[in-house]
Amino acid sequence: MAFPKTAKAVAAAFAAAGIAAATAVYGATAADAAPRGVGTLVDTGLGALQGATDGAVRSWLGVPYAAAPEGDLRWESPQPAAAWEGVREATAFGPACAQGAANMPTVPSEEEDCLYLNVYAPDSHRGDRPVMVWFHGGGNSYGAGSQYDPSRLVEEGAVVVTVNYRQGLFGSMAHPALDEGGATTSGNWGLEDQQAAMRWVRENAEAFGGDDRNVTIFGESGGGYDVCAHLTSPTSAGLFDKAIMQSSPCGADWAPSREEGRARDVGVAESLCPGVEALDAVEACLRALEPAELNAATAGLFEVQPVVGGPVMPVATADAIAAGDVADVPVLIGINREEEQLMTGGQEVLSGERITEADYVEALGARFGADADAVAGEYPVGDYANPAKALAAVLTDADWALPLSRTAADLAEHTDTYVYELAATDTPWFSAFGAPEWPTDSYHMVDVAYLFEPDFFEPRTAAQEAVAGDMAAAWTTFARTGDPDGRGRWSEGECAARAFTNDGVRRTDLAEVHHLAFWKGLGH
Repeated sequence: MAFPKTAKAVAAAFAAAGIAAATAVYGATAADAAPRGVGTLVDTGLGALQGATDGAVRSWLGVPYAAAPEGDLRWESPQPAAAWEGVREATAFGPACAQGAANMPTVPSEEEDCLYLNVYAPDSHRGDRPVMVWFHGGGNSYGAGSQYDPSRLVEEGAVVVTVNYRQGLFGSMAHPALDEGGATTSGNWGLEDQQAAMRWVRENAEAFGGDDRNVTIFGESGGGYDVCAHLTSPTSAGLFDKAIMQSSPCGADWAPSREEGRARDVGVAESLCPGVEALDAVEACLRALEPAELNAATAGLFEVQPVVGGPVMPVATADAIAAGDVADVPVLIGINREEEQLMTGGQEVLSGERITEADYVEALGARFGADADAVAGEYPVGDYANPAKALAAVLTDADWALPLSRTAADLAEHTDTYVYELAATDTPWFSAFGAPEWPTDSYHMVDVAYLFEPDFFEPRTAAQEAVAGDMAAAWTTFARTGDPDGRGRWSEGECAARAFTNDGVRRTDLAEVHHLAFWKGLGH
């Protein structure tokens, strides 16, 4: 059996098989029918907004935070949004940023007028609430803020902002024809969009009952890695006060170098603009392309991540953190205990075949070469319910837990750092796709099913609701106080972490759970 490289590759295959259809329609009318209520008419720096309330959560949807990055503004830094006269209705989501249907979660779109955000706040007159700004996952190539209903977090007392930002080649194309003044300025348009959204939050949070000096940025997977970038970016300094990274250990090799990014995107340009060589002609050709053409090119690359080098991300996040070039803000960082069960479980669903012990041995050989026998000895397949779970344990520990431990240790040298893992069992599965034949645990992406109300997951059961409550309380307590426990009892550091389990929040040792001494001994 052939195996994809990562859990996210299986997410892509799910979308190709049809799960994207379930996410594409989400959010179209989620709050459109909600009534107006007291406190839903607010003034912002650009004009008045009329929102809505459901009696517990107030919302303002489709709020422009920057000008449409289309026409001459494609592949330019975000420009200020235009002010408006009168009252702007804010009861429907803005368009998702251009993206294809080649990954999940995805909202297929050919729109470039997409730099909108959504604000959710408790339905009360109390102000000075912590503000949480969400950068969605999807490998910086897919997804939209509309997919993530944050009602649970709002009910815990936070003002939550979900953000659209440019995706795929629209957000991360690094081509010398797009650089300005001979400097390496291309490749981080999506990160710049997020910075513009953070500036908007600083300027407008008070109007929604939020504390504009207590802003937490948080994200999952690709969005979490973006938080890593902001944590180390000189151009993001001062835009936020706390950071949460979910399933995104900053020490992982996630963003391509400037050389790698340029090689990637020069190849894209050559395929889309054959025979065009002069940089000004290449730029003209690229800017004239239809969104669908760039979506198709993004799909061919699987994910298009931001590029290291330039003013926004001068060096790799791992190097910046190790050097201490990191914002002095409290950090909450963690993973899901069985991240790669998405890969192994999804592979079984997609192929219709169970992973066998022979497949397990073959996969170890392909991944670890001469160390394969040592890995098999550390992770005997008989210690697990099936070979799929054994393989998931190996890959989770090597590719997620190990870089998490290194990232947390480096961060703890410079700022208050709290480490967690989601360790729940019998977790929600995707609502539009068949589940594996065995119960799933805490696989990649399932954390968003506990913190948000995304309809691409099954509804939570009563037991799962308890885990969701624990996580929402910790996230909002961290946003309010800088400490996820709020009472100083959550130990800091590399291995002293807390696990969110079916039986509550428990102290856990990442080194023991994830065989970290073994992996460090191998030199991985």
